[in-house]
Amino acid sequence: MRHVETIVVGAGPAGSSCAGRLRREGREVLILDKEQFPRTKLCAGWITDSVFESLDFTPADYPHSIVKLRFRFHYKSLPITLRLPFAYSYSIRRYEFDNWLLQRSRAEFAQHKVRKIERQPDGRYVLDGEYSCDYLVGAGGTACPVRTQVFQPFQSKDDLIATLEKEFEYPQRSDLCHIFLFKNGLRGYSWYVPKGGGYVNIGLGGLSKYFRQAGENIHKHFQSFLRDLEGHGLLDRATAETLQETGHPYYFSPVRRTEDVKRERCFLIGDSAGFASRDLGEGIAPAIESGLMAAEEIMGSGTYDIGRLPTDSIGFGPAQRFLKRNIHY
Repeated sequence: MRHVETIVVGAGPAGSSCAGRLRREGREVLILDKEQFPRTKLCAGWITDSVFESLDFTPADYPHSIVKLRFRFHYKSLPITLRLPFAYSYSIRRYEFDNWLLQRSRAEFAQHKVRKIERQPDGRYVLDGEYSCDYLVGAGGTACPVRTQVFQPFQSKDDLIATLEKEFEYPQRSDLCHIFLFKNGLRGYSWYVPKGGGYVNIGLGGLSKYFRQAGENIHKHFQSFLRDLEGHGLLDRATAETLQETGHPYYFSPVRRTEDVKRERCFLIGDSAGFASRDLGEGIAPAIESGLMAAEEIMGSGTYDIGRLPTDSIGFGPAQRFLKRNIHY
């Protein structure tokens, strides 16, 4: 059986950030993921200054496609172009970004789907009878086996965010990032995010309880969204008629106690903990920050304190309160 000090289950931004921090201090760490990298990951891919600061890099350092965003918000039928109050706002393709973070971590990686986790009397964790570790970090998303076997599975579907999206090459895309609020009665928001290399990501999302309570079909909302994009000149009809959207549900779980995501040298980070911003449900920044905090506690140089996590994407007064009140509360 292979023993390492720390095993991280999941090689997304949370897991790679945690492993990279440990490796920079010379600690032994192994990342396990059921997928081989690079792998397709649908996501709007919006990163702000907090991500650059936490990971200590700049847009000029990033070796893949990256686009500085300008925003146009559409509230019902009113378009409003805004310069949002943060220093950086960029889009990346997760296919490139996640693989870059994994390689940058310099952590050992193995493709392995974790099925069984056991805690031994001496405090070690044993995974599938093949690996053991002193510290275990769950970074495998909503269905992370560390979440379901060591902690409690997500319980309430009221905290489930339902999304539909598609990322595709579209060279004639707009250079503006469009955010549509409450279009066609959607209790949530839709997006059109330009990506590097002529790609664009489009999608919509909202808490699943709103779709259930209103008896609305999210796929019908997506079809209406495609027609809206066509009407705004952001998508041609031939493309709109052939797009096949993909669902990506994840939990937004307001964690109020650190013990809900940390116990007995085991940590939940990123989506496995339900961390996402309270205004737009964005998860990259809190995933990275939670991964770094878990690494700090493993090294004895800090504590895993959920109170330090970024809670909002927009980050300023009236717009922040409006989005939290109408989308997630």
